[in-house]
Amino acid sequence: MAKNYAQLTDDELMDGFVRGEPAAFEELVLRYKNPLYQYILALVADESVAGDLFQEVFLSVYKQAENYRAQGKFKAFLFRSARNRVLNYFRDRPEDFSLDKTDEDGNEPLHEVLPSGEELPLQALERAELGERIRRAALKLPPKQREIIYLRPYMSFKEIAAERGVPLGTVLADGHRAIKKLQTFLRDENL
Repeated sequence: MAKNYAQLTDDELMDGFVRGEPAAFEELVLRYKNPLYQYILALVADESVAGDLFQEVFLSVYKQAENYRAQGKFKAFLFRSARNRVLNYFRDRPEDFSLDKTDEDGNEPLHEVLPSGEELPLQALERAELGERIRRAALKLPPKQREIIYLRPYMSFKEIAAERGVPLGTVLADGHRAIKKLQTFLRDENL
């Protein structure tokens, strides 16, 4: 009988991979493919760079799998590794490069996932416009607050605090400030 990897925890998958089950690693990649890529893309705003950094993160996990200690924190470990790679990427860039840089035409790169449901065209357009407004407003936030906004759909506040190595209260306060600022930015945009 075939093993159902989708029902295993992240730590069980890592353990299975170390024991010689490549399908366990494939399940980890599938499980985190979209959230991790979207997180990286939100920070670097370049699809090509995001793809490269995503591959680097999982290549590192692949190479260092035997050193991973199962503690139920694989997701935090994975997102921390991605964050470190993004920081290294920006550190190694020329000084005129920043997280807020636009493309050659002055447009922000599009990084919304295409809808997969049976949405009506007008609803899809309205949702896309709102998403774009929120994304533009999020780009006005300080990097630490922006990062919380981008991480929150994938991680709890507690996991974000652990990943960043800061107290939970700090993350909650930064998240609250970020949401208030987003509301102000969006309200001002409607005036």
